[in-house]
Amino acid sequence: MIVALLLVTAAVLIVVGAVHQVVHDITRTHPLGAVDIGVTLLDRILLALIVAELLHTLRHVVLRGEIVAEPFLFVGLIAVVRRILITTAQLEHYANPSTHQLIELGVLGLLTLSLAVAIYLVRRSEHQPA
Repeated sequence: MIVALLLVTAAVLIVVGAVHQVVHDITRTHPLGAVDIGVTLLDRILLALIVAELLHTLRHVVLRGEIVAEPFLFVGLIAVVRRILITTAQLEHYANPSTHQLIELGVLGLLTLSLAVAIYLVRRSEHQPA
């Protein structure tokens, strides 16, 4: 119950922080561009989605009394997609992206594929008779 309360608090703080950041970015003396504000908002929304998925997973564990892998795989997939979107949005500011950024995108792409295959295998194993 305490963990759920902490996750709800974290989600509320993320939303409040996102609103505050967007208002601050718009009202500053040199306002940020729409892309930068959109990236910040997207980052915070996906972070709130990760927290919401963790809360859903916790609820599932408490109600059924068992831990299943699939919700955690979805949390990982959302986190990886979040990082891919933020990294690619940041790459738009650079004329020549660094090798480290390109390697990071490649590794994140492989991780996305791995998590998708893992989710597929978990779902397939649940539908097969024991």
